[in-house]
Amino acid sequence: MDGYYVMLKSINRLVDEQIKLENYIKEILDDAAYAERFLSKPNNRRCPSMYQLLETHYDKRDWGFHVSPKFTMRATPKQMTRYNFAIDLLLLITDDISDDPRLDRKLMWLRANRLQWTKLGKFFGFHRTTIKKRYEIVLEKLSNKLRNSFDNIDKIFIY
Repeated sequence: MDGYYVMLKSINRLVDEQIKLENYIKEILDDAAYAERFLSKPNNRRCPSMYQLLETHYDKRDWGFHVSPKFTMRATPKQMTRYNFAIDLLLLITDDISDDPRLDRKLMWLRANRLQWTKLGKFFGFHRTTIKKRYEIVLEKLSNKLRNSFDNIDKIFIY
């Protein structure tokens, strides 16, 4: 009877570790998707300056309209490291995890950008529950792959 409780505790511990690792993966992908909003967009630098949008800033003492300078937000170093690590995580989705790794990488990234399951299903041509099950299966296999490799787990627990 005592061996049963020891086995039950070890199973519970493994399930808790699995859930924690899956939540870490989701959190890293969410942070990376959020940080992507702050990255600078591509700019056509070959375009002459006269065709670019003119921005004027007026002095506060002037009569009339006053435009304050734009506040630009930048990604923090922690967000950028999470962004790099999210790219590494997505590249770990290979043929040993899924049949179509490119589709599953897109699915993981689009879900990190908080697209609804219905929209994802329409985008990929599947039912929403099929897409959700596929996402959960890929997430589980990815967390199993990470748990078996110690280097990547060390990267996760550093943050």
